[in-house]
Amino acid sequence: MNARNHLRTEAAEDRGAAADASSRARRVLIVIESEGAVFDTLARQHETGYIPAFAGCFSWGISPAVCAELWRRLALSSRLRGQEPSLILLSALRLLNRSAPSIRRAAVIKVLESWLASPAKDPLALAKAPAGSPERLILDWMTMSASLLEEESYAPVFPSALAFLRGVKAAAPGSEILVHSTLSEATALNQWEVAGIGDCFLRIAGAERGDFAAYLRAALRNGYDRGPILVIGSTGASWQAAQSVGARFYAITPRDEDGSWDFLSEHFFPAFLRGETALAERDSTGFMRMMLEDIESAAVQA
Repeated sequence: MNARNHLRTEAAEDRGAAADASSRARRVLIVIESEGAVFDTLARQHETGYIPAFAGCFSWGISPAVCAELWRRLALSSRLRGQEPSLILLSALRLLNRSAPSIRRAAVIKVLESWLASPAKDPLALAKAPAGSPERLILDWMTMSASLLEEESYAPVFPSALAFLRGVKAAAPGSEILVHSTLSEATALNQWEVAGIGDCFLRIAGAERGDFAAYLRAALRNGYDRGPILVIGSTGASWQAAQSVGARFYAITPRDEDGSWDFLSEHFFPAFLRGETALAERDSTGFMRMMLEDIESAAVQA
């Protein structure tokens, strides 16, 4: 290589290094969904509480194993992932009743639809009904679920999520992380502290501050809209929130959480900082199928 070409190569390398340093230093906002993306909370809650309670309270002639698998699919691998359990209950009961019609189950569906449509959605209103009524059956399921979850400890953090969070400031010194949790704010903060990542975010919001979309809009109103925004989540709520404000969304795919975080760390996030995410797209077919699947037409093998 002659001297002129050598100098030209060095200059190109210098420009590339300067551009890379500039992309790393610019301000970026990362908004992360805590449950299901960082912590294995959703699987833990449903497997421990809601699945056995559903199979125990509403199987009625259908194999409890079939009921359990139906709930598992709806709660963890459909667009209902991350939704409140009573909505999952309604969908599960409707599907069961199509496969094995029951007057008793139909009565529960009717009461649950009415209760979900009420502004208050107060469980105490269900307690006023007589024993054995549809209202009390729904309340029994709520009570059993809560009892099973009462002694549950914090869910484990996904190891690759831990690695990303601990390394993000080194990769992007200008980044700021906001976290949204469906737990109470105090509980969510304690969970992150116990996991050793309490210093990895700027702010954390619990359920009392509204849903993911409301939190994201509030962040943008408060000055966090002056740079690129990346939303990281595993549910339809986080995906729709990102869509609503025009933010880039990265899916943490259920059952491949660590692989998703690894790809984010090694490929997608560096490309995001350079403004080149089109060159580092991960196959999101599974996640989009989960979001768009017509769950109401699914069959149940009784």
